[in-house]
Amino acid sequence: MSIFLGFSFFRFHRRRTKILAIYETFLTSSKRQLHPLEIGRENGMHTLDVIKVLSSTPEIFLKVPGTGSRGVNLYALRSSIVVQNSEVVIAYVNRLARRDRILLYSLIFLILLVIVVAGLLSIALVRMSFG
Repeated sequence: MSIFLGFSFFRFHRRRTKILAIYETFLTSSKRQLHPLEIGRENGMHTLDVIKVLSSTPEIFLKVPGTGSRGVNLYALRSSIVVQNSEVVIAYVNRLARRDRILLYSLIFLILLVIVVAGLLSIALVRMSFG
């Protein structure tokens, strides 16, 4: 979900498995920088999905502009992610996905609560008007 000014919410909620698959691809690859096509072929994902995941998670993946042949953008893992153990990174992604899920469900709950309260207040207002 994106809103104005480029803010993006719930980036990890339904993309956790894709993020972890791309992370594993970077770990198993002999190259430090990969093109989204290479990542997509390795994981069996569509290239546009790979690009969306890579660009929406700058905490993990870094865009390296103009390093490939003919100025093609490549992606790499951030140095802070590379030095960490894979279990720590997996726990980090899971924690962010859990946070997004809790935030989404609490937002849905608050919207439903506002609708119920507004409905009850409108019923009380109608009863006072006609009663």
